[in-house]
Amino acid sequence: MYMLPLVVTPILTRLYTPEAFGEWGVFSSFVAIVTICIFCGFENVIIQAKIDELPQIINLCVITSLCSIAVISIIMRVGIIEGIHFFADFPNPCILIVYLLFYAIYTILYNIANRFELYYTLSFANIVQGGSQAVFRITLAFACLQTINGLILGTTIAQGCTAIFILFFLLRKNIMNLCTERSLTKIKQLASSYRNFPLYDAPASVLSFAAFNLPVIILSFYFEKATIGCFSIVLQLLLMPMSLVGSAMGKVYYQRISADCSSIEKTTKEMMKIITIISVLPMLFIACGGDKLIVLFLGSQWESAGKVALCLSLWSFPTILTQPFLPLFRVKNKQSTLLFFDILYFILGIGCILISCQLTTNLYIILIVFSSACFIVKSVLFLGIVSTSGLKNYSYTKVIPLWAISLTFLTLRLISI
Repeated sequence: MYMLPLVVTPILTRLYTPEAFGEWGVFSSFVAIVTICIFCGFENVIIQAKIDELPQIINLCVITSLCSIAVISIIMRVGIIEGIHFFADFPNPCILIVYLLFYAIYTILYNIANRFELYYTLSFANIVQGGSQAVFRITLAFACLQTINGLILGTTIAQGCTAIFILFFLLRKNIMNLCTERSLTKIKQLASSYRNFPLYDAPASVLSFAAFNLPVIILSFYFEKATIGCFSIVLQLLLMPMSLVGSAMGKVYYQRISADCSSIEKTTKEMMKIITIISVLPMLFIACGGDKLIVLFLGSQWESAGKVALCLSLWSFPTILTQPFLPLFRVKNKQSTLLFFDILYFILGIGCILISCQLTTNLYIILIVFSSACFIVKSVLFLGIVSTSGLKNYSYTKVIPLWAISLTFLTLRLISI
């Protein structure tokens, strides 16, 4: 189902304009940052907590998410009333709140299912989410909606459908009775016991996702919606392998190393064999002419998407490489180390975007500078992952020649832009 965009995307790019994708890009980028904040990192405790702590952790996640969404609603409303540019022009703010509620329910249920190793349920949930999103987006394109972006509304409905699907299977297995036990005192105690998650884990995630998603928002102040649409659609394509290894495999990796800390080195080594190859494939594909196929794939109105893909492919390689291994820092109780890397990633990545936008109006130069800065930070993070897991360097040296060839091809292509 992670490959479904290969079928759906060329249909959507012919049904929706680049401007519509530009609105979707701003919406999804803001949502990606906000959804990391709403649980304050406590959603990750569901995987790691002891079984007797689980009911109160779930209740803590519910309370935290509802309070966060209420605060976000107030901020959005005040921003619109005051006429602040970003909030006044934000696409579909009401749908944003509905999406956040659906997302909060989905995330809690997903982590519960992952905790109890219900991998079949999670696999089918991915099918429901991907399939329903595709159906609703395509259907809404023919609904002639004047004030609502079909890409945004379709994604929101699909998120709600997926949450209901997971809830149905959890109810069948009588797992949801965990939520019936409530104790405010125990909730406070657990919030204190797992304070490293809001203190280190949540800020690290926010900075990481902000560094990834803020460029769309920042660029929207300097370039027109059609350009932002090209940028967003390329990100979506590059995120396909990252979603597979970072979201699907990464969550299973987190569950495995949490359940048996003694298997960290072995489990990491097994993952490393797969990730070190998968991560370089998008960059190699684009460097070897895949940018031309992307334009053909998307349609004639997406001409600049090929060059954008070339510029961002350098960023994609180390991002895909490191994403699934980030839970390692939680299990090792080294969230502060990850926070340091994310602060560095945020400062260099966003700093390069802001400075470059002031110095040039050439989008490709801006993206190359941004990708290069992120490449350096993520590469150093990868070495930190190897060290933290206890692996030896020879675990990945066999693929270095493939990495070098891919980087050489990409450098030659970037010079020719």
